[in-house]
Amino acid sequence: MEKKLKQSILTSYLIGAPIGILTIVATIRIPLLLTGEGLLTIVILGAYGISTIGLVVAFLIALWIGGKLAHQNIINGKSLILTSFKYSTVVNVIIWATFCLIVALTVTEERFLMMIPPIIAFVVCTILTTFSIGLLIAYVIKRLNNNPTELKKTIANNGHK
Repeated sequence: MEKKLKQSILTSYLIGAPIGILTIVATIRIPLLLTGEGLLTIVILGAYGISTIGLVVAFLIALWIGGKLAHQNIINGKSLILTSFKYSTVVNVIIWATFCLIVALTVTEERFLMMIPPIIAFVVCTILTTFSIGLLIAYVIKRLNNNPTELKKTIANNGHK
């Protein structure tokens, strides 16, 4: 594997993993923080505990795939916003599809109702990450993949303005 591709995947992990894992933990803990009681947190873990484990595992795999995709898009000259959108969409499709699949396999009653929160989360997360974390990751990958001569030209041009 080439050096710049490895750096792109590493960037995806270094930026995406801490923020994603913290978001998952925060989502589980928000009811406890808001109410001061852990009952709702227990209900969330009871209903979605196994699915959440699957989401975390899928997330780590999705960051690898997203990093490769973002690298390829940057190499092909795609815009940062398009790269970010594709990155965010792929990562979120992988994690929320895994989550829904586990819900479908483990829940026996009210399966449809149990699918509504992850579907909403998919849409919201895709939109939010496209304009935040995904954009940051795309920007860093673009900077990593710029040729040093192009970087020097950019610096020189900015210095003469």
